[in-house]
Amino acid sequence: MPRSRCGAARPAGARCSGSRSRGFTLIELMVTLSVLVLVAVAAFAGFRRNEEEGQRKRFVSAVHGAITQARNHAIDEQTPVRVDVDATSMTLTAWNPVTETWELFERVAMTVQRDALLLDDAKVCIFGLGTGVQTPAQAQNVLPPDDCLPGVQTLRFEPDGTFSDPNNAFSVVPNAGVTLWIGDRTVAGELSYALVQVFPGGLIRTFDEVGS
Repeated sequence: MPRSRCGAARPAGARCSGSRSRGFTLIELMVTLSVLVLVAVAAFAGFRRNEEEGQRKRFVSAVHGAITQARNHAIDEQTPVRVDVDATSMTLTAWNPVTETWELFERVAMTVQRDALLLDDAKVCIFGLGTGVQTPAQAQNVLPPDDCLPGVQTLRFEPDGTFSDPNNAFSVVPNAGVTLWIGDRTVAGELSYALVQVFPGGLIRTFDEVGS
């Protein structure tokens, strides 16, 4: 009589009850799937955070560049330049003495295509302009604007490089120094700021990730 792999003689054709190929059980498959889902969620969250950080830095840099461009344009072209600011954009216009109109020459804005993550729930927005310039440590003690800018504020540069608040919306002293506050809520439960500052002498600097 042939011997089975069970180690005992068995009739031909009989199956060994102790020998079978072992596959994954339903519980094992569910545990494995759960682990894969958790890993995927963590990876996606990290990727999204990196994308938000990259978009925020691009926007802050673009805002800094636009203010610098506005002042330089006013000096180079010897004409007044307006910087109109709202919650998600800055529009630069120059006065044309021939047509006696303000003509658009630059605009910085969050777009749905490029910065959709920043627009979701107003994760990043311009809080507005304020009088004076501070170091990051000093800014901790300054009360910033309340929230995303609800309307439009205007900063005006003159041909000599000086600037003012033509609508008296945030400052009554021309060329006294101005800070633009950009709020950042990309980290859940936290609010930080980027500060773009214009000094009376023309220096423009940016401080990033200043705590509230």
